[in-house]
Amino acid sequence: MAERSFVIVMKYRDQVPSMASCAKCQYKFFTPSDFRGNCRGAELYLLDKFDLHECREGTKSQPTGNDPA
Repeated sequence: MAERSFVIVMKYRDQVPSMASCAKCQYKFFTPSDFRGNCRGAELYLLDKFDLHECREGTKSQPTGNDPA
């Protein structure tokens, strides 16, 4: 089984991350549009959401945050 680790999956223009995932449970985290143009803020937001989530074995969790536009 994969270890619990943070993976940035997609990026906006200017290297602002728009989505990240947990490598263990594939839980997806989306960056709210408020962070467009704020690479560091978006990265910290996604990392915070990752730190707060709990992996659930056998089920893929629903995304959090806003869908990227």
